[in-house]
Amino acid sequence: MTAAMDELWRRFRSLDVIGKRALRSRVCELAYLTMTTLCPPPEKIKTKGGVKKKGKKPADYDVYRDPSYHEYVDKASQSSQRQSQPSQTSKKIKLSKKQPQFIVQFPNHIRSYIEDVVNVESDGNCGFRVIASLHGYGEDGWSMLRRELGLELIDKDRSTLYDKLFSNRLSAVRESLMIESFGSQPPEKWMSLPDMGYLIANRYNVVLVCLGNPCITFFPMTSSHSPNVSIYCIGFVNHNHWVQVNMK
Repeated sequence: MTAAMDELWRRFRSLDVIGKRALRSRVCELAYLTMTTLCPPPEKIKTKGGVKKKGKKPADYDVYRDPSYHEYVDKASQSSQRQSQPSQTSKKIKLSKKQPQFIVQFPNHIRSYIEDVVNVESDGNCGFRVIASLHGYGEDGWSMLRRELGLELIDKDRSTLYDKLFSNRLSAVRESLMIESFGSQPPEKWMSLPDMGYLIANRYNVVLVCLGNPCITFFPMTSSHSPNVSIYCIGFVNHNHWVQVNMK
């Protein structure tokens, strides 16, 4: 089993904080056979009666199981938000029409076409928060996005493409996606273009439009362009923050 255990350690060290938690849980299932992933509820629940209406589950019926990767992401992200200091995070700002402090930072000929700007939490994950929101994961799905972009970077079918694209910077780009903890991230972990632009466009088969200085657009490099392809528009403001830009 030595080779297998060495491989587990190698994989564990290569994962981010969420991946490590998920792998640790799987290993514990094997190591501690007397334990079970199903746990009793904290309070006694009803054991008689049933659910009369199909599809509805009574609130006082519940069981617990080992969370999935997505659930680990949600739980850890929520815990981090509760523990973060006010100075490190900012309260999420709901969608507001044409926030003036951001609009004026975009080119003049673009401003009249901007319908609204959606701000996100500024904790070093803002770029990934914006893309996660646009992709339907929700702002708090930023860690899932990091993981998927990391998988894109090591995809065997596209290894030659990224080897040519990033050359000797390949490991640095992958390292920028890996995090050791939740909460505020240092500058080297922030989303940066053009590196992340290529990965986002290819991974999700979208056109990524960035409004900033300079303005730049990324097209999928592994598929032909389609008029029905989704367009994700983001903006770089204050020289250090990403926002979602909705165009008319």
